[in-house]
Amino acid sequence: MSEDRIGQSRKDFLREMFSGIPDIKGRTKLQKIVFLGQEELGLDKQFDYDEYHYGPYSQELTDTLDEMVFEGDIIEDCETHGEYITYCYRLSDSAVSSESKQIPSSTMMKLAKLAKLPRARIIDYVYRKYLPHRTPS
Repeated sequence: MSEDRIGQSRKDFLREMFSGIPDIKGRTKLQKIVFLGQEELGLDKQFDYDEYHYGPYSQELTDTLDEMVFEGDIIEDCETHGEYITYCYRLSDSAVSSESKQIPSSTMMKLAKLAKLPRARIIDYVYRKYLPHRTPS
């Protein structure tokens, strides 16, 4: 598959995911939701992951998300909490839906439930299951 088609497939995947999950608060949480979707819910491996500071991290996911924010398909808002900033993501009203369906409705429901969990709980689960040699920071 060409780089352009891979990039489009990744964008279609994120558009579809955000159409089923109204907003995701936090970059780390977004990374883990996509990771768990791929590892545990049978979603196609759109993004490669490496071990990083807060567990599995995909530079490809970050790059695709940044590109979609720049293009206006994804809205990135910032919430300030003292010294920390939380980035919140949602699909823009102008984003064009894809005809392809990469996420079955039953899986979308599981992703939506996962998105409602606290970030710390998701990270703890990922560390215990996938990185037992490390403890979360």
